[in-house]
Amino acid sequence: MILGRVVGEVWAARKDARLGGAKLLLVRPHAWYEPAFATGHLVATDEIDAGVGDDVVVCLGQPARLSRGRGDDNTPVDAAVMAIVDRVEIDADGAARAGAAPGIHRRLELPRGLQPPRRPEPPR
Repeated sequence: MILGRVVGEVWAARKDARLGGAKLLLVRPHAWYEPAFATGHLVATDEIDAGVGDDVVVCLGQPARLSRGRGDDNTPVDAAVMAIVDRVEIDADGAARAGAAPGIHRRLELPRGLQPPRRPEPPR
């Protein structure tokens, strides 16, 4: 699963019948998503009514195909919106270290608009 922001909607006059009435959203993954190929966005099906500007959790691969509730692994879906995010808390110190996530060897940057949690003042 990845965390991203909905940046648009994809309209298709004709699409595979197995997609039914599924809405297609354009999702820009946040900074720490490193796919095997270079991309700035994903197209994901949406059945939970996310909209432009929403931060979302996107499921990839077989779980995305099965998420449509039809039990069909042959649905032509590779990404599906699974949740609309209300809040994210990130340990800024942990995310700043190289290798802070599996397979990532660079320093992670906070996505635009997300702020690290405020640390309480130490007692005097």
